[in-house]
Amino acid sequence: MFNKTLNAVWTYLKDWKNLLAHTLVGLLILAIGLALPIKPIYRIILLVVVIVLNTVRMKFSEKKEEVKVSIGK
Repeated sequence: MFNKTLNAVWTYLKDWKNLLAHTLVGLLILAIGLALPIKPIYRIILLVVVIVLNTVRMKFSEKKEEVKVSIGK
């Protein structure tokens, strides 16, 4: 169970688009945190939203690739 979760997280983070998104969001949170004190719960919510959107994007990308492969055969 733990290995499966760890592998899923590792696969998620290997995608450069996910790394870019998390880096940008992290820098944005840092900049906002320095300029405007916001509650940590809002930072956590933003991080969760980014993770969910990236996960959905990855699933759609996988389905598109599967369709392209099946059409090409």
